[in-house]
Amino acid sequence: MTPKSPSPVGLYIHIPFCHARCGYCDFVTFTGKEDKIDHYVEGLTEEIRLYAGEDISTIFFGGGTPSVLESKHLHEIFKAIHEYFRVAKDAEVTLEANPESITFEKTRAWRDIGINRLSIGLQVFDNALLKKIDRMHTVEDFLAAYRVVREVGFENVSIDLIYGFDGQTVDSWMNTLQSTVALNPEHLSLYALKIEAHTPFAVQGLHVNDDLEVEMYERARTYLRDQGYEQYEISNFSRPGRACHHNLIYWRQEDYLGLGVGAVGCVGGLRWENHKNLHDYHQDIALGKLPRVSSEQLDDKTLKFERLMLGLRLREGLAWPEMNPEWVSHRSFLVSRGLLEEVRPGTWRIPDKTVALTNQVLLPFLS
Repeated sequence: MTPKSPSPVGLYIHIPFCHARCGYCDFVTFTGKEDKIDHYVEGLTEEIRLYAGEDISTIFFGGGTPSVLESKHLHEIFKAIHEYFRVAKDAEVTLEANPESITFEKTRAWRDIGINRLSIGLQVFDNALLKKIDRMHTVEDFLAAYRVVREVGFENVSIDLIYGFDGQTVDSWMNTLQSTVALNPEHLSLYALKIEAHTPFAVQGLHVNDDLEVEMYERARTYLRDQGYEQYEISNFSRPGRACHHNLIYWRQEDYLGLGVGAVGCVGGLRWENHKNLHDYHQDIALGKLPRVSSEQLDDKTLKFERLMLGLRLREGLAWPEMNPEWVSHRSFLVSRGLLEEVRPGTWRIPDKTVALTNQVLLPFLS
């Protein structure tokens, strides 16, 4: 069983259904199985019951495409959440949404249910490029959806963008940024395209131009800073006070529950992963069992190592954990090369000018 956390935890709920699968996606998602949603929601409400008693600080619906759910599904899930958990009154509640599944009726229902933050997957402000990366929506669909969420009254909206794919130029990337910022979203997530094994893009033999990605990234950081956005993590930028509280839980190595197919959770150093297929997930739920495919109690060394890996992604800096002599040597080497700086006593971060080299900075600690 999972140990109860002594402090409030984040709650992640995975919705694995999509109308279509993007060529770069390696998440646990299913297409053409919308007829399974009713049963899946029943399973989710039962899994929520199995974790009864936790205090919840944030809720995040990820996917997949959570916005494919009908309002009745979300009502059922939230009914269970409030029946079995104690949710903070000021909890940040995020729903990921794709433009083509956003309607006025759905959006109004989301707000009435208690969702107060939306994360919309735009990816790029160019119809030809959207088609190239297998997105179902057009720029016009996105703009219509964005108008709807603002009209309904959502005041905390994040937009996801992707850069570095074939056919995208620095100029087109900057046009995407400028067009997006003109809408004044509270938050932006910028993701460098990764070609993961077994995805359609990998099968097609597509590759990423690393040098081009670095240029796009640095141009974006400069532009967004000039537009008043604060970079608080490698890929995330926000207006002051609008950082994503739920994602900060991950990066600060705090406790979180992961519910649903393929979800990962970690409480009290116990990390687990749920089954990645619907059959095994529902089979365990029907037996009154937590639907886990694996779990492990992380040892102290692993916890400190992961704290280092996660904390150095943040611009606030990392209160460096107790280190072994080898880590001390690595740190001194990075400081001598200008790749690490002490922002205040005992707190370190990657200097602003070398944030793009974060992965290289972390390499010595992986050996």
